[in-house]
Amino acid sequence: MSKHESKKDSIRIKESLDDIVHKLEQDGSSSSSWGDYIASNKEDWENIKSQIQERQRALKQLVTDKKAGLVGIDEFEKKYRKLQDELAELEIAVYNRRLGTNVK
Repeated sequence: MSKHESKKDSIRIKESLDDIVHKLEQDGSSSSSWGDYIASNKEDWENIKSQIQERQRALKQLVTDKKAGLVGIDEFEKKYRKLQDELAELEIAVYNRRLGTNVK
């Protein structure tokens, strides 16, 4: 994937997430349905939260390793993009559950 394609993908993902956030802000009943979802799907919700936390810790460690010189720039960028993509997928999963949709 070229740098230009990656930038286009990032912009597309951001616009999609912005649209979803806008939908979340507009729906007054989403709060109660979200609470219902969490209550009835606690294990699924805890799993997603755990995965998000793991990726966030991995990102923080990756940055620390780069600053310490333990990871080269190429390796850093490759791992950083992969972790960011995984986080974006998890965030979309949360939004889909919150909205009751299947946005990709």
